[in-house]
Amino acid sequence: MRSKVYILYTGGTFGMKSNGQGLEPSSWDEIIEYLPAISHQTFFNYFSEIDFTFETLKPVIDSSDVTPSQWGRIANKVYDHYNSHDGFVIIHGTDTMAYSASAISFMFENLSKPVVFTGAQLPIFHPRTDGIINLSNAIYIAGYKSFGTDKIPEVCICFNDDMLRGNRSVKTSTNDFEGFSSPNYDNLANLEQRILVNNHLIYKDNNKKLLLKTEFSDKVVNVTVFPGYDPSILTNLVNEEKLKGIVLKTYGAGNLPDSENWAELVKACEVKNTIILATTQCPNGRIELGQYASSKMLKSPIVIDGKDITSEAALTKLMWVIGNYSFPERCTILTKNLRGEIT
Repeated sequence: MRSKVYILYTGGTFGMKSNGQGLEPSSWDEIIEYLPAISHQTFFNYFSEIDFTFETLKPVIDSSDVTPSQWGRIANKVYDHYNSHDGFVIIHGTDTMAYSASAISFMFENLSKPVVFTGAQLPIFHPRTDGIINLSNAIYIAGYKSFGTDKIPEVCICFNDDMLRGNRSVKTSTNDFEGFSSPNYDNLANLEQRILVNNHLIYKDNNKKLLLKTEFSDKVVNVTVFPGYDPSILTNLVNEEKLKGIVLKTYGAGNLPDSENWAELVKACEVKNTIILATTQCPNGRIELGQYASSKMLKSPIVIDGKDITSEAALTKLMWVIGNYSFPERCTILTKNLRGEIT
């Protein structure tokens, strides 16, 4: 059975080349021209049972420059081609890929087709690039119909033979080919000699109409607690109504210093309807408010237990919820498992 796959190139290390002073993004046309394998269609002819649509999100950028505006543009490209394609591949820089994949996952409700983010640790122009295998694996997932593999109707990250839920992923290495991991959730699939899909972990599509909400609030901060940190600056920003949300990366299972300054922050948030999404600094495990006495000040209706959510998913979820819902709805929605981001 033929598949139709849409590939969107946004930039990132995958297509970077040296300008004499460092690496900068190149265009898709330059990639095609440089690589004989792609230029002569050898690579894509291997996928002869797939019809491809290629597009570049211009201007191509280093993923360090990604903003919510780019997230909206990416989501709208998928939305515009959704009915005419079976799967989607987003070529993206690695530095913010976990943020982008998380953000896109929240933007789509009732997603029933694979949206696969991938990229590279070494540029496609490098003789040891990992870009070819990553792109190939992503195509296998997006073009599942052509290979008889199980559908993964989620926003995913495909990297180094691992298929990860996008909003469960974190970048864990700057140079290893296995650049991403999923600390609290197993791989959705493993792509080795055989593609093994862990169907019991997959979010099942519900055949409802795809809905898209693209607004994100910029009145959000991500704060890591450390010994001696004074939250007074946060309290001032809350009182000045410059913050609507705080992702608070606490110690351990939800612990904070026992100080009046932290209590004042929570009180200010209650008055100003500013939400605190409490998470843990630990790479594995979950937050459990109330487990220790040092988490008692977080027992507040404006403090949301982030459970086992990643930092990237916590920030993008909070930005998205604040951007699209009124305050009375926000706390309720944030406690819910929307796209498989928490358990």
